[in-house]
Amino acid sequence: MNIATSLRTAVAAALVLGSLGASASERSLALDRTSVWIGGYYPDATLEVNAHTATGTTANGHVDIDAGHSTIGRFRVDFLALGSQGLTLDYYTLDRSRGRRLNAAFAYDDIVFDGDAELDSKFGFSVGSVAWHWWFGGDTDVFGVGLGAAYYKADLRLSGDATEAGQPVHASAYWSESAAAPLLSLGYKHAFSDALRVYVTAMGVRKSGGSLGGHIIDTRVGVEWFPWQNIGIGAEYGGERVHLDRESRRYGGDFDIRLEGPSLFARLRF
Repeated sequence: MNIATSLRTAVAAALVLGSLGASASERSLALDRTSVWIGGYYPDATLEVNAHTATGTTANGHVDIDAGHSTIGRFRVDFLALGSQGLTLDYYTLDRSRGRRLNAAFAYDDIVFDGDAELDSKFGFSVGSVAWHWWFGGDTDVFGVGLGAAYYKADLRLSGDATEAGQPVHASAYWSESAAAPLLSLGYKHAFSDALRVYVTAMGVRKSGGSLGGHIIDTRVGVEWFPWQNIGIGAEYGGERVHLDRESRRYGGDFDIRLEGPSLFARLRF
């Protein structure tokens, strides 16, 4: 490719990007300069724990925990900084305590919980993310791509009747780990009017290696309604599929978390 051809290609690309930027700078009805979401998420939550030794052999370590329904807080904020670009911050935390009767012995972190014993579990999982989004489209429809990072933390406490050195005891196992990972998100928004909009989003997080690796997939579909110019409500239905790998020199565990349910938000925009 010669210099003239390269210049023509560069000019054409600049004109295309400029037209996209000009269109977005007029601010589509599907976007707000500042958008705040404060509300609650009401998911059905389940947790599956698989424990294993560092050599990979199974130590009779599998238990399913139905964490049930309860409301958790959720907060999100969007800023448009450059007309068609902006920052999104999102955060939620999940805490569940449940008891279940084991139908077989369950080994975790060198503790063998007895079969037919009551196993009490307390599980916590929180995710905070920040992403920079590029939005492309017209007056009523925009498509977005976001790149950023997520910080997540998980902790688990198990307690129940166990056997140690052949003697019955009441024992507890506990761990807590956190990690940061890159994030990719995709989104689509459509405005029927300045007061009514719908959207679909998907987010993926993945981290390999370390003491807490794994992946998170988050999908949502929602609607926004603004009976007043700056105040409205938002409702969405979404789900998360989370797989975490916790590894140490002696022991490890795989955790599968499934969340699915509706959210309701108070919406503020400026």
